[in-house]
Amino acid sequence: MKLGEALQVYFRGERNFGIGMAVLGVVMMAAAFWIWRAQAAPFKWWLLTPFAVVGLGAAGGGVFFAVKTEAQLARLAAELERAPVDTVRAETARMTKVNANWPRLKLGWGVLTLGALVLLLAVKREWASGLGLALIALATTLFFVDVLAERRALPYTAALRAAAGK
Repeated sequence: MKLGEALQVYFRGERNFGIGMAVLGVVMMAAAFWIWRAQAAPFKWWLLTPFAVVGLGAAGGGVFFAVKTEAQLARLAAELERAPVDTVRAETARMTKVNANWPRLKLGWGVLTLGALVLLLAVKREWASGLGLALIALATTLFFVDVLAERRALPYTAALRAAAGK
């Protein structure tokens, strides 16, 4: 894949990720509202609160991410026209750091999942069930997002390295 095409595909995926996160945030806030109306305390509060907080963050963060990505793509495209060698070098270094984080992130989401399972299976309290379910939903979402992001990042990084002659 040529660098220009890889750049467009990668950043289109990033923008779509931001839009998807914004939609997911709204869905999570709607789920929090439903939980508030349909469940009993204290379970309700331990499930509702993480959903509402994460939903609000995902909605706002997703919109920010989508808007930021458009500006980042425009800046990179202009820099590639002006100084292609320096831009490829800088972007390759950035993406190398990004790619180095995938194993740590997935390990973190795995630990979060295990903690949630301990809460669900070993702690027989209403609050533990609510928080455990919320953490499972969060960890699953983050795993999903990061595996997809990694699959987008690897071809983009390969195109950068090819453009740099590495």
